[in-house]
Amino acid sequence: MTELEKIKRAKDYIDKLANGIDPISGETIEDDTALNNVRLSRCFFYVADILGKIIENDGVIGKRVVVKASDLPPFTLPYELREKIEITQEPTMISKFADRINGLVDLTTMRKLPPTAFTSWLVTKEFLSEERVNDKWRKKPTETGLELGIEFEVRDGQYGGYTAIFYTEKAQRFLVDNLDEIIAMQFTK
Repeated sequence: MTELEKIKRAKDYIDKLANGIDPISGETIEDDTALNNVRLSRCFFYVADILGKIIENDGVIGKRVVVKASDLPPFTLPYELREKIEITQEPTMISKFADRINGLVDLTTMRKLPPTAFTSWLVTKEFLSEERVNDKWRKKPTETGLELGIEFEVRDGQYGGYTAIFYTEKAQRFLVDNLDEIIAMQFTK
């Protein structure tokens, strides 16, 4: 029996005691016994609540240790998983593309590959350019980027106009083909 199973059994016993039931026989505890005292019953409910919280925390007492993403090793994608990257025929936004790649690995064991890893790399390779618009940096495809299959459209948003960038099937394949270089650039800063 695992520790978590022992805690669950203990909680079950305490719940029954708190409700005036003998956890072994399943019979109602007599009113005149110490186990049916109101103060003890409240204590049993309190202990049952604490055990419930420990169970919800997978048996860990206290706060769950949260590992900061920056403490995790860099993103890696084994070659056998690369063939599982979904390349869509419909043009897609880089955030969706990055989500599909990140979805192939366990992100509790490594840092995720952010969409900016792709766009920053594309800027260095001059497939995207950056320009300052209203105190914000905006990216848009260069001529080379358009030839690669990076598309854009100007849209109206809540805070004014912006450029939405989409990656065609050809552009998605290009990014997968250059994934090692993109990952290296992102995690060797």
